[in-house]
This record gives sequence, structure tokens and C-alpha cells, in this order.
Amino acid sequence: MLRLRSLVLSFALALAAVAPLNVHAEEAVKPAVSASDDDKVDKEIERLYEEGKYDAAFALAEKLVAEREAKLGKEHPRTASAIADLGTMNLVKGNVAAAEPLLKRAVELLEKAKGSEDALATALSNLASLYSTKGDPKRAIAMLQRAMGLEEKAGATRESEYASLLTKLATIYIKISKFSEAEKLLLKAVSIHEKRNAERGLFLDLSNLGSLYRKMGDYIRAADAYNRAVPIAKRAYGENHPEVGRLLHLIGMFLTGSDQFEKAEDNYARADKILVGALGRHHPDVAALYSDWALLLTRTGKIEKALEYRDKAQTIEEEWLVNALASGTEEDKLAYASQLEKSVDRVVSFQMNMGLGNKEVTRFVLRTILRNKAQALEAMAATTRAFRERMTSEEDKKRYDELVRVRGTLASMYTRGPRGQTVEEFQAEVVKLTREADAIEAAMSKWGASRRIPIQNVTIESVAERIPEDAALVELVQYRHRSAHFYSAASERESTPRYMAYVLRHNGDVLRIQFPVSASVIEDKVAKIRKGLQNPEDKRFFQELNLLHDIIFVRLLGELPGVKHLLISPDGDLSLVPFGALISRDGHFLAEKYTVTYLSSGRDLLQFGQHELESSAPMLVANPDYDAPGEAEQVPLPEAPRGSLPVLARVKFTPLPGTAQEAEAINDIVPNAHLKVQGVATETALKQVAGPKILHVATHGFFLDASGKAAKGSRGIELDVPTHALPTIKTAPPEAEGPKVEIVNPMFLSGLALAGANVRKGQMDDGILTAYEASALNLTGTELVVLSACETGVGTRVAREGVRGLRRALVLAGAETQVMSLWQVDDEATRDLMTSFYQNMYRKGLGRSEAMRQAQLALLAQPERKHPFYWASFIVSGNWGPISGTASSSSGKPGVIAPPGGAKGCGCQLAAVDKDDLGTSIIAFGVAFAAMRGRRRKQARN
Repeated sequence: MLRLRSLVLSFALALAAVAPLNVHAEEAVKPAVSASDDDKVDKEIERLYEEGKYDAAFALAEKLVAEREAKLGKEHPRTASAIADLGTMNLVKGNVAAAEPLLKRAVELLEKAKGSEDALATALSNLASLYSTKGDPKRAIAMLQRAMGLEEKAGATRESEYASLLTKLATIYIKISKFSEAEKLLLKAVSIHEKRNAERGLFLDLSNLGSLYRKMGDYIRAADAYNRAVPIAKRAYGENHPEVGRLLHLIGMFLTGSDQFEKAEDNYARADKILVGALGRHHPDVAALYSDWALLLTRTGKIEKALEYRDKAQTIEEEWLVNALASGTEEDKLAYASQLEKSVDRVVSFQMNMGLGNKEVTRFVLRTILRNKAQALEAMAATTRAFRERMTSEEDKKRYDELVRVRGTLASMYTRGPRGQTVEEFQAEVVKLTREADAIEAAMSKWGASRRIPIQNVTIESVAERIPEDAALVELVQYRHRSAHFYSAASERESTPRYMAYVLRHNGDVLRIQFPVSASVIEDKVAKIRKGLQNPEDKRFFQELNLLHDIIFVRLLGELPGVKHLLISPDGDLSLVPFGALISRDGHFLAEKYTVTYLSSGRDLLQFGQHELESSAPMLVANPDYDAPGEAEQVPLPEAPRGSLPVLARVKFTPLPGTAQEAEAINDIVPNAHLKVQGVATETALKQVAGPKILHVATHGFFLDASGKAAKGSRGIELDVPTHALPTIKTAPPEAEGPKVEIVNPMFLSGLALAGANVRKGQMDDGILTAYEASALNLTGTELVVLSACETGVGTRVAREGVRGLRRALVLAGAETQVMSLWQVDDEATRDLMTSFYQNMYRKGLGRSEAMRQAQLALLAQPERKHPFYWASFIVSGNWGPISGTASSSSGKPGVIAPPGGAKGCGCQLAAVDKDDLGTSIIAFGVAFAAMRGRRRKQARN
């Protein structure tokens, strides 16, 4: 049976000796058959694999699976071993998406077969390699620990295999920077393989030891390890095996870092010849080689050739990602996408290392960002669209209904906590339901590829065509600089994360802006701003609004004369910034001069207006009866310590009469809307929507941080509720300690409260709609979703993937535009804002973003509501154009979103002033808020 091992390369899979299959299973259901020919094929696969002839080995592995399934049955242990080998060969060839189900199936079958421990250990080891490749070290380590336990039981006869597992575990520790632990494991593996005279295992030990020492900056010991590995590689593999190519790549990296450039280039050239010959030009290992080769070429001043190799690497990596995203769950896709996080870092660093003035490199970097940002989000949204379009058979409908059911049950468990169960029993049921949901998601994924934008179609030119002439696309990206002058993990860790802006105009001009401070400085200001914005009496943070404006926009806007509309694709903590509330040097809010639209990626522009989808009547949901069907029947919580229960199991929601007034006002504006209030404003009503043209939900919203905490405030939850308002616990005192309910998926940490939320009685409809459930809503054809509640636009930030919460859920569900809040909102101010917003869209024909801006400016004009707390919380994300059927919706080119009405006020270049002058404008601005002092805060949506 094929055993996969790992070298430490960016995308590389390092392969070594084949561990022979050793199955001693009980009698199978089918009678035994002659296995002589079967064994010959098995040995031939092993030989081809050892020689690095992977295509030939793959073809035979496919044939062997088919033959064993026909002769022995699909669940025979020997069939399982053949399936495992086929999965391994897919992994070797870089096809992770095809490898995963095969390896999982093999493990499942071998777990059932007695006497198959050796084969199971090998399959688990190879599955660990797959998880490591996907960027999931936690699951990789778990698989390896299981495999190591089996090999340890086998004793001395499997000692060499056990040592190989130590090496594989060490490679994972190297990836997660646990260098001390990795060194101990590798030295132990070296000792065992030397004793057993296992040259192939020893070769991998030494190769990885060299990589470890290089990353630690210990070039003397790294050189010693590589020098020992070279002759062993030639003896064990010959001159042209992929393992030799990988070793040459590693040595080239070492030589680059130690300034031996000519020798490094020679090693890269030899590695290129071997790897391309054995694996083809589109393998991830080749991409890793070209990426590092480009770094060397940058060091030696060969700029054009460096760009050529960086482009080659990027093309292969993007092809790999598209393939990987074609299957699996959202969690799988996020894991895959995380593998390219360093790719973007390398590309931005590539520009920094080459000099910032090279326009060709700037365009290359922007193209890379446009192609890679929010890829997992797009892949999941495409899957949803494609599945709904083909959901015509009863089987498909049942599958989708089952997904909704499982998600609802799972979410209900988290919002109610363990009822009549121990925490351990509760978690076991959660794991079972999660696996069910994941299986359905994975089965649906295959339909999404046809609905995705082909990666080659994402160009600067194609995106620029979709940008209005008075607008600019601003791609914000956080990156960690990787120096070209010392290739080691130590230097990478020392680099400070920073933000960069890449700006694109309709004419195709590209502008690059490097912010003058580190990401930590920016994020500190974001935190202070978000804290200050939630208190209408706090004006001390206005200086932070001014300083953040200077950091991001002073130079940027000075380069954009005539621009009135900013299409901003944020990254990191900047996803949580209300850009319209930033204060310019002349004391004006950005919203007074510019319309702002948020995007997941500039690639979004290629989707807008491309699909004419039917929609149903608008739906307005407001003022739910949180106590329905009545407060008399309070549902007791389980016999468990209060600390073990999720926060939402200990929360009571209070009525929001302002939301009823808001919905009634909107109902008078929006034609043919269906109004759901009080007892019919239910979770079930939302789950049954079928592409309403507009979905407006006015209720309590919540977002819990990673620790399960939430802030107080408006249309949000109140955690410091009196004891009598909490659901009761039968026996355990409040201070009792016990196991905690762990919520891993952040999509369970945000959501909306609906009818019955205080009772939480139903299994499918417990009155709480989490983001996890909302992602399965049918919003295909929905032009606008407004979540008029607290913190509906926040969530857990994921690099390059935006915010995981309700914002992401609505995109996955198919909504074209989302309007969400970034903090706790005031009930009355929100009612007035939303009424004005809809009037601007339906009676004035304004686009979605401009309608919101004008509504915000109307509140800003009121002296008692000048503080951004009242008007700046809601952001518009997605398509900014007019709603179809309104006065201005027919303007512009067919299928192309017409630019909004544009900003009123000055859009000219801001005059430069010294930092010392900042205080003057802020003091003057503070005077304008004097009327607010002493004002009592009105009821909030909380």
C-alpha cells in the first residue's frame, strides 16, 4: 500500500517509499478468488510509484479499484487498500479534491476490517497528508496520532513506519512554527531509520531537518543535513526522481538565503527539469519552485524574468485553487483558500522587493488580488445558485430540505444548550449533525463549478469596464512582507503586517498606495472608533476618525479627481469600519462628499447584472412577539451548570415597537409587500421565502465574539439581564463549574431573534435564525436584503474572505445587495433612517448606496443626531444601482449597473495640512455636537 510522506514546501507533497499492503482480514462476504494477477498489478503500481512514474501508476490504480470492486465487492479490505492507493495517487498528482473522498472511504472500510491495522495506519497517514495540504493541521495531527498508535502496537516490525510518522508530524509542526518539537521528532526518526538502514526514510528525515534549520536561521546545521541527504537521494531514487527534484528545490532555497546565487539558480534549473518531467507543468510543486525562483531572480536584478516566473507560479496556484474549491464544504473551501494567503503576501512582497514604481508589476499584483480575494465565498455562493437552478427533481428538493432541517436542528441545539444531556452527549450529537450537514454540502458542491466566473476572465480590463466613470474600485489588502534578502521563517515572523490599497478606475489606470503605519496601528484605531461609535455621548474618539481618514484616504483621494463613488473591498479589521463616518481634514465626514459601497472583491462587479432572475413579492418582517406562544410556559434548562450553557440560552429579548412603525412606513412605500409582524414574524416564515424582491427584517440582532460575549445596546441582545428574566436551571447553582459548550463555527455566533425567541421551544423553529441557517435561505433573485437590527454586518474576520456572520450568509443565500449594521443601533433613529432610505429608492429613483447616503445625511442634518452613532451604522454591500422598476432603474447600459446619482458636495483634492493642525478641525467639529450633551439615550434595539 502506498505511503505518503511530507517535505516542507509551500504547496509540495513529498513522496517516499511504498509501504506494502499487509491485510489479514476475516473471510469476506464473497468467496475468495485467485489474486495472482491482482497482486502483479499491485506490485506494478508500487514499482511505478517508486520510480516517480505517477501517471502510469495512477492509471493502473484506477483499473485495480474497478477490478477489485467487481471481484471482491466494494467493501472488501483489499478493495479498500486499492481505493486508498488511488486516493494517494490523486494526492500525488495535486488533485486534492478527488483524493479526499477516496481516502476517507478507505479509512472507513479499513476501520471495519479486523486484521487491517497496518493498512489502516497507512491510510490514516496519507489522509493526514491531505489535511496538511488543505491547511488543516489540527485534523492532520489527529490522523497521525491515530496512525502512530497503531504502528506502536505493531512493535519492532513496524518501527521504520513509525519513524516515518514522526517525520510527517514534524513537518506539520514546522508549518505551525513549533520548531523545538519538530527537531526532537526528526532527530528521533533519524536515529530509528539509521538503525533500520531505511535509506528512503532517512533521506526524508534529513531533508526536513535541513528545512527546519534553514527556517530557524541555523545555516551551518542546515548545510550539514542537506549534504548528508544528497548522496542518499541518489542511491535511493536515482538522478531523475521527483524526490530528488524537491531536494534540489530545498537546497536552492538554502543557497538563495546564503547569497550563493549562481549555485541556487543551477539547483532550481535542475529541479525544474526533473519536476516538470515527472509531474507536468501544472503541479503545485512546480508552482512552489517557480515562486522561490522568482525570489532569486529578484535578488539578482533580473526583473523581467522574475515577473515571468512569479506569473507562472501564480497561474498554477490559481488553477489548483479552482480545482480544490470544486468540492467539499464551506469549511473545506476556507481551508483551501487559506493556503493562498501567503501567496498574496508573496505577490505584494514581490512588488516591494522589485521597487514600487514598476507599473507592470502593480497591474500583476492587482490582477492576483482580484482573482484570489473571497474565492471560497464565491465558490459556495455559486454552488447554491447552481443547485437551486437544477433543483427540479424530487430527489434534489429532498436533499435541500434535509440540509435546511439539519442546519436548523444544529443551530437550535446551540441556541438552547444541552437539554437533559451531559455536555459530552450534547457535543457528540453536534458532531453527528455536523457530519450530516457536511455530507449534503459536499454532495451539492460539484454543481457550483459551472456557475463560477472562469479565473482567466478576471482581468483588470474586464473589471475596469464595470466601474462607473465617476467611481473608483479600492482593493484593501493586509499582507506580511517577506524579504528577498534572507529566506527564513524567522525573517517572515519578524515582518510586521501592513495594509496596502490598489485602486482601479474605469479607464484601466491602476494606483498603489502603501499606508504609512503598520496594521496594528490601524487596527488599534479601528477598535477605538468602534467603541466610541457605540456611545452617542462620546466625542473623544473623533480624533481617531480623523487620523484613520488621513492614513487611508488623504493621498488616495488626492489622486482621484472627479471621483464621487468609492467601491471599497476591505480586508481584515477594515471590514468593520464605517468609512462614511471618517472625518477629513476640513472637518467633514466622508459621507458628505462620497457615496461608499462595500464589496467582497472587485470581482463582484463581473456578477452584477449578468443574470435576470425572477423574484417574488417583497417581504417585511418586524416587531416579532418574542414570547409567543406566551410567557406562562417557561421552558426550564437542563440540569447543568449555568456556565456550560451557550450565551443565547441565557438571554431574554424585549419588544421593539419602533420596528412595527418602521415596517408600516415602508409598507406604504414598497408596492405589493407582504408584512409579517408579531406572532407570524417567525423563523419558519423566513425559511420559506423564495426570492423576494426585497427582504426587510427589523428585530433584535446579535453577534457574539469568540469568547461568547456580546455588547449591550440597541436592537441587540442584553447580557446583563436580571436573574428572574433568565430561563431557569433545575438544580445546579449559578456558580457551579462544569464543561463548557464549545461553538467552533462562527456562523453560529450571529443571528436574528424572531417570534418565540424567548421560549425557544421548537426544534426547527426556535425563534433564533443564526447566520449558519440564514446561508440556506432562498434569496436567489432578491435584489435587496435589509437587516434593520444590531451588529448584522459584523462577524469573525477571515483574511481575504471578509466577515463570517450574517453578512456572508446573505451572499451565500443569493442576495444581490445587503444593508447591515456595524454596531448597536438606536430604535427611533433607525426607523427614520430606513423610512427615508426606501423613499429615496422608490420615490426618487436613487440607487441603493446613494439612497442610504442621502438618508444618512438627512439624520446628520438634525442637531440631536449629528453623532455618527445615529446615522453611520448601516452600510451597503453589493450592487449599488437602483431597484428594478423604480424611476432610474432603466438607465445605463443593458446588463450593466448604472452609477448612482453621485455625491453632493465637494469631491476635489483635499489640501494638505500638517498633523499639528488636526486638533483645530476636531475641536471645531466637537463644538457642533455641544447640543447633544446631556441628551438621554432613547430606546435601543436591544
